[in-house]
Amino acid sequence: MKKGLPKHVCASVAVIFIFTICSLCSTSVLGTLNTNLTGVNNKTPLPEIFSTTTADAAVIQTVSGLQPQSLTGWEPLPCFGPEITSHVDKTAVEINQTVIITGRISPPGQNVSARICCVRPNYSWIEIYVPTDPKTGEFGPTEVTMDMIGYWNLCASNGHISHRMFVEVGDSTGTAEKPIEFINPWKANVPLLATAIVLTCVGIIFAITGLKKKTRRISSFRICVMILLICLLYTGAFIDHQTVPRPVRQVVVHELLLGTNVFGVGMPEGFTVPFLACYYPCGRTVTCALWELQTYIYPFLEGTDGWGVYYNTTGISRLAVIVGGLILCSVILGRVWCGWICPFGLYQDLLSYFRKRLKIKRVTLSNRTNKALHQLNYVILATILVLCTLFASYTITGTQLIPGTEEGGFIYRYFSEPFCTICPMKPLCVIIENQIGIFQTEWVFNPTGNFYQLGRFITSINVISLILVSVAALFISRAWCRICPLGGLVGLFSKVPPFKWLTLVQIEKTKQRCTKCGICRRVCPMEIKEVYEQDTGDIMTAQCIGCLHCIEMCPYKDALKFKFAGKTLCHSQDWLIDDIKKEEDQW
Repeated sequence: MKKGLPKHVCASVAVIFIFTICSLCSTSVLGTLNTNLTGVNNKTPLPEIFSTTTADAAVIQTVSGLQPQSLTGWEPLPCFGPEITSHVDKTAVEINQTVIITGRISPPGQNVSARICCVRPNYSWIEIYVPTDPKTGEFGPTEVTMDMIGYWNLCASNGHISHRMFVEVGDSTGTAEKPIEFINPWKANVPLLATAIVLTCVGIIFAITGLKKKTRRISSFRICVMILLICLLYTGAFIDHQTVPRPVRQVVVHELLLGTNVFGVGMPEGFTVPFLACYYPCGRTVTCALWELQTYIYPFLEGTDGWGVYYNTTGISRLAVIVGGLILCSVILGRVWCGWICPFGLYQDLLSYFRKRLKIKRVTLSNRTNKALHQLNYVILATILVLCTLFASYTITGTQLIPGTEEGGFIYRYFSEPFCTICPMKPLCVIIENQIGIFQTEWVFNPTGNFYQLGRFITSINVISLILVSVAALFISRAWCRICPLGGLVGLFSKVPPFKWLTLVQIEKTKQRCTKCGICRRVCPMEIKEVYEQDTGDIMTAQCIGCLHCIEMCPYKDALKFKFAGKTLCHSQDWLIDDIKKEEDQW
């Protein structure tokens, strides 16, 4: 066994590296070869002008007769490649009024054009190519007539880099006709839907078969629940936008967001949740609280324009909603969100499952090391908040402390969310969606500078983080959960006074039933010692993810109980005694 262990270890590590690196390399090679075309500005030649007699037909326009053409011999600037910022002067107008679009691309160049795509409420569109200043990169002003009532998606593009805007068109007279749908963007993504159904069935079968064994019932049910919830979290992914013609498919919103208005405070990115529901992949219904915490401090503390959305309140109001929502969610379920709902938690559990199948022994950490890791999540959280506050120094104090934080600057475009730069969940989501055809390759892998230093949707730091965390989680159960800053924040809001006095979830220990066998401590994926050392009362700590594996494995009835709002939902069983009796009966 000892001789075979290194082979298993090497094989497992190889699987992780091959999965991640092949996913990157298989697509990034093509993107790198096409950098000089797609990374500059003009990947697609200008379509010929055409029109139809119907009002809902697509219209393609050119401005000043400028033909898009790529620059030869141009190389991306180190660490700061193709970019575009744009503005629309009004976000609410009456029908047949005009809006003015201006913007700037970087780096500037000769004969470079920006593309403006305006998608009507019925999904017909107007496409305009406008020249840019060869020295400053500025373009516009460009006037667009809003000839249809409803919600318009506007998008200014510099190659595969784009900036989304919107306009709400109303009709105070009530005489305008309602738009007739030009195309249907809500067709089902049948292959992905079928895959999800198969995975769900596997999860259900896994749960049903697990019911036969007392030491697997809760774990099997938990895995099934997590698979089902991932389908709900990314419901929009089941909509096949590839059926929509270009360029509309690049502009149509994929998200089906919940909780976009909380007590009059607009939350256009969706309701905040206390787990890693990544902002970047398509199809999400909610948004990671850390992303919103970062961006609402910087760069959206003030102003009304976000990343293609409009804010009707200040960042302070939105931050108040986020903190209030986090406290509420934490008091209700604590870190059960981490153990039962978080998609990245499921990813780590699957790695642990593969480790068990490969018969690799789990690595256990010393109490000192484990405690240090549990404290690290607060260090990461504090660092994130300090960095975001420093980035927002100009908005807060009127003095820019860090260069590049101005609109269009390096930090503004690439590092406005510091944690997302290192988060392992981000590349995992983006790469998976790219491989199943939801995320276009050029959106993910085409460099916007030196690819090995940063990309558009993922960075080299992200990829390295994912690889390191994957390898660690293979040998150390829930490795990322021990240092996750969002999990640490939820732990503070659930198991630290005064929030601890309000929390609804508890794992209660009965001293008279406990024999100090130590099973609960050995099976805990977070290696929490309090579950063993504490004699009675609520043993849930700020690090406990509520997976209930300790209750599942405890061999003494009612020694451990999981309670919600004072009601016992599950308790430990005499599974060891029952197994002994079965063996005795067989003899």
